[in-house]
Amino acid sequence: MRLYGKFYLLPVIRGFVAAAIFAATLSTFAADSATTYANWIQPWRERPVTSPALGGAGLKLIVSRVQGEADAAAVAAMNPVERAQLAYRIKVAAAEVATNGNLRTYFISNTDARSSTARPLTAGDWALLDPLLQQLPDDHAQLPPAGERIVVQFLDGGQWRVRVYDGKNLPLEVKDMMALLARPYDKLF
Repeated sequence: MRLYGKFYLLPVIRGFVAAAIFAATLSTFAADSATTYANWIQPWRERPVTSPALGGAGLKLIVSRVQGEADAAAVAAMNPVERAQLAYRIKVAAAEVATNGNLRTYFISNTDARSSTARPLTAGDWALLDPLLQQLPDDHAQLPPAGERIVVQFLDGGQWRVRVYDGKNLPLEVKDMMALLARPYDKLF
């Protein structure tokens, strides 16, 4: 990834990651899995629908990899210092696709932030994106195990739809989408 000379979005992205980390940590105290799922995805649903890093363009899709989380039972057993240390292990890598066909990737944690420059998707890849989005399997409002989650956000009627998958056991449709977004590189993140 190429770094921006001045990463002007660092506070915005760090704020989003902090909200995601905070929600993930708090959601572990929820009474049932539906509530836990709803709490965990809430920051993803509240994400802005435009990207300042892509010239203010509207967003179509965001695919994120969240690593370093702990299971709910482990977090519940942690003391406050251990929870704070856990927040420093959580890392998010993502790819944003704008409605104008541009794509950028970025990485953020509590100690680092990097972003690539925007690049256009080819016309052929752009044409394949909508059929791939329509084929995404339902996640059944169930969070996969903590450690490596893949979050797919896409706009539907002006609202984010969010699906969360197990990064170690991805459905073929999600793998195909990530491979498409990675082109011409070997992997997305």
